[in-house]
Amino acid sequence: MSKPHDIHHIPTLAALMTPFPHHIDINATVEEALALMEAHGVHHLPVTRDGDLETVISRGDIERANAPGHRLEEQQLYVHDLCARRPYIADIHDPLDRILQAMADTGIGSVLVMREGELAGIVTVTDALRFCGNYLAELAQTADDSVA
Repeated sequence: MSKPHDIHHIPTLAALMTPFPHHIDINATVEEALALMEAHGVHHLPVTRDGDLETVISRGDIERANAPGHRLEEQQLYVHDLCARRPYIADIHDPLDRILQAMADTGIGSVLVMREGELAGIVTVTDALRFCGNYLAELAQTADDSVA
């Protein structure tokens, strides 16, 4: 494990974000987005338009669009067809507790992380759960070490 965390200090998004996430253009096909997700083992992709950050698309968005009764089989879907919502954007130095609470309160599955106006990373619910699990395991290990 890495060095123990200080329980009196709240980590920032930098502690758990996936840095430099793969992204996709808003005019790409949904199949291209899914293939990129598969190739890199991710469930969310930031979406850009002319190189500028626009929104985010998730595997869940694609699965809902491909569910029976939601679209015609012969209709070609593009990323822009599934990206109506505005993304949750936070700064890399934002405190983790505030962001996790916002994710829980709003039900969002990902946060785009910015540093000086540029995309620096992404935080997903999976990232948050993994971080919290590791954080608690490290705290327990520290407590065990101090008792010994």
